[in-house]
Amino acid sequence: MKGIIIAGGLGTRMRPLTYRLPKPLLPVANRPFLEYQVALLRQHGIEDLVFATNYMADKIEAHFGDGERFGVRMRYAMEETPLGTGGAIRNAADLFPGEAVAVFNGDVLTDFDIGKVLALHQEKGAIATITLAEVPSPNPFGVLILDAQGRILEWREPSEATKQALAQNPNITPTGMDLINAGFYVLAPEFITRIPSGNPSSVERDIFPPLLAEAAPVYGIAPGGYWMDVGRPEQLMIATQAILGGKVRTVVPGIQVGAGSRISTEAEMDAVTAVGSGAVIEAGAKLERCVLMDGVTIGKGAYLRNVLVDAGARVDEDVVILGREGGPTPVIASGSTLCRGTRWQS
Repeated sequence: MKGIIIAGGLGTRMRPLTYRLPKPLLPVANRPFLEYQVALLRQHGIEDLVFATNYMADKIEAHFGDGERFGVRMRYAMEETPLGTGGAIRNAADLFPGEAVAVFNGDVLTDFDIGKVLALHQEKGAIATITLAEVPSPNPFGVLILDAQGRILEWREPSEATKQALAQNPNITPTGMDLINAGFYVLAPEFITRIPSGNPSSVERDIFPPLLAEAAPVYGIAPGGYWMDVGRPEQLMIATQAILGGKVRTVVPGIQVGAGSRISTEAEMDAVTAVGSGAVIEAGAKLERCVLMDGVTIGKGAYLRNVLVDAGARVDEDVVILGREGGPTPVIASGSTLCRGTRWQS
């Protein structure tokens, strides 16, 4: 089985963090996010991989190289213009002509048992197998309806009114549970040939609906385990806490404090705060559920809670920034300074 990781998005929801790095390389517990996906695929025997890249593709290739350092063979399928999920998959799969492929969306943190997904795909002779996650309803995701054998009968997209209501009030009381597309697919060669070559397309909107209308063998499976779509700063924070708190099973454990950082013995920091390399945290500083990138300085007596501090930023003495758990997350942009005595609370 060959593997494809879609890693070409602009990461607009992660700005300003993605002005400096592509979203797939943003650190989660001091490891570039994609390292967790690569490790999970390798753990399940998928070692021949292609990154479908576009935005800041050179930085992704510079980090992973030929993949030897990560125990895989790594290649790159560059998109000259964004091709959407379908076009990106076809562009990358052309490096594996006639082969089945396992495809990861590049913003998914999970510890799914991929072996179960591969086994179901083979057992059913599926043209496509979609990994599913169970989430509370209502939700802004497309909901999949299955029969008793796991065959997908319908893909229901939420209305725009539902999406807007959830955006305005994400804490609506759940009315049940739904199965949604979790961003990991196993695709047969026959599926790949349905994707137009060189043109933008979406597998969710353009490829799967006709297959379902034809009653093609498209299956779904919810293998259980941790799952998160990491697309916004607050989700990057939650993902970091999940890694450091042991909620995600991974063969590449997170790193709480990066190399060369200096943390005063008189500073306070909880167990789910991550500090990048070369950081300085001075006496009396207090950090709760924070993410600090490389080269950050936190001054004396500063108190940060649920805050994301990008590389090279400086927080002076006695600054207090208190973000609300779950977001929206305050982001202190790279290279900026918060002057002494600044106060803010969400």
